[in-house]
Amino acid sequence: MDGVDDASAAGIAVVVADPDGGAERTVRSLLAQTVRPVSVTVVTTARSDAPRPGRGSGGPDTPVAPAVRTLRCAPEDLGPVCADAARDARAPYVTVLRGGDEALPRCLEHLSRAARDGGGGAPAGLVLCGTLVLRDDGRVDGFTLPPPADGSRDLGDGVRLVRRELLDTDPGTVVEVTVPMLLVRRPAGSAGNRAAALEPLLRTRAVRGRVYRPPPAAPRDGSVPRLVSVVVPVRDGARTLAAQLTALSRQTGAVPYEVLVVDNGSTDATREVAERARAALPDLRIVDASERPGESYARNRGIAAARGDFIAFCDADDLAGTGWLAAMAEAAKEADLVGGGLDTSVLSPAHTEEQPLPMDAQTDFLPFARGANCGVWKDVLTAVGHWDERYRGGGEDMDLSWRVQLCGYRVRYAGDATMHYRLRDELTALARQKWNYGRSGAQLYAAYRHAGFRRRPGRVVAGNWCWLLLHVPDLLRSPALRRRYVRYGARLAGFLAGSVRWRVPYL
Repeated sequence: MDGVDDASAAGIAVVVADPDGGAERTVRSLLAQTVRPVSVTVVTTARSDAPRPGRGSGGPDTPVAPAVRTLRCAPEDLGPVCADAARDARAPYVTVLRGGDEALPRCLEHLSRAARDGGGGAPAGLVLCGTLVLRDDGRVDGFTLPPPADGSRDLGDGVRLVRRELLDTDPGTVVEVTVPMLLVRRPAGSAGNRAAALEPLLRTRAVRGRVYRPPPAAPRDGSVPRLVSVVVPVRDGARTLAAQLTALSRQTGAVPYEVLVVDNGSTDATREVAERARAALPDLRIVDASERPGESYARNRGIAAARGDFIAFCDADDLAGTGWLAAMAEAAKEADLVGGGLDTSVLSPAHTEEQPLPMDAQTDFLPFARGANCGVWKDVLTAVGHWDERYRGGGEDMDLSWRVQLCGYRVRYAGDATMHYRLRDELTALARQKWNYGRSGAQLYAAYRHAGFRRRPGRVVAGNWCWLLLHVPDLLRSPALRRRYVRYGARLAGFLAGSVRWRVPYL
């Protein structure tokens, strides 16, 4: 979407509370919005005026910039001056951001449409959205999603859009609209935006809560990747890595690509295997990621070293189909994140009943691309904070896919981008994997429950545990039944362990 008619959206004035000198980043992100703000007021405690980007600083297609003014004050007066600026704003709605915050590309568009359309016939008094928190190195440090209205008025540090007229009156009953999206990026350690301008709504007694779910993201602009960087995280993968690198060297199509083997602390001959593959892959590079273990950490190291504008991810123990990269690049024309198909029939023919569910058949929550076969534009990875390194052994691919979508980007399934997928053969390795998956499920529920990720109904939980008890004899009946029991049992045990660890009921 190149732009949005402002007449179709509620007008928004933005006040930037800037005690630390980060307003320039905030203002630039506001000037690049698809729906431009009516005005931007920077309230700063700095001795000199805060930076004021000129007109059109968001790029050649940015609409004419709104008025940007700067108010200086003493540190102790920051809240009151922000309150006065919010009350004086000549717009139906006002929001207060903190210097250093960055509005994601369609932030104001989503907020203004939620204010206009989300009230169910009544004007929205308060609109809440989520905030993505990033570390100094640009990696994700967490996020906050607004809970449904419950009358507690504890809004945390999320972003709030307020109907301006309510700042001067006793609002009584207001319509609170939550937007379950991450629309603002915030530096870790920021004190939030508890500006005095919004305090009247904290005293609101009655709230009528609604949820506004924006329409699907528009397709990408149809551009072709200039260079694809294939990131292959590996730890002690000498036994299988050579076959994967051979498969990558046999890609068809005219897609330019490089291969990055990211060594996550191998103690076997992994590096030697990678070195020998240079004959078939002259653009292969070995990236060191031995500082700490973890696939997400290794992938992030690969992203940092990548020269391509599109990053494709695969595992060292699988085999890429000959048309994998070509199909990935074709799908990338219309999507920000692409998920490919996984086929177990070649590498694990004895366990075809464990074929992973295709991305377009997932119905529990938002679709997700599996880490063993996905691709993301590098600018999108930068925007959303890369892979979350707090997930260990599973769940990190679901988290990345969901975070990408909640930030307003588009995902697409490319079933013809085939990766031949290897399942765990040994029961101990299988049990460890499924236990990690179950544990990460609770971690994901703790993070995404306010966005609509639901736990299983109680009757399903009870049925699963009853099944486990009734099928204990399967451990002695046959290898196939034993494997099935281990898969289910380890996952349920992981649910239980994760519920304890993350303090959520996800059994």
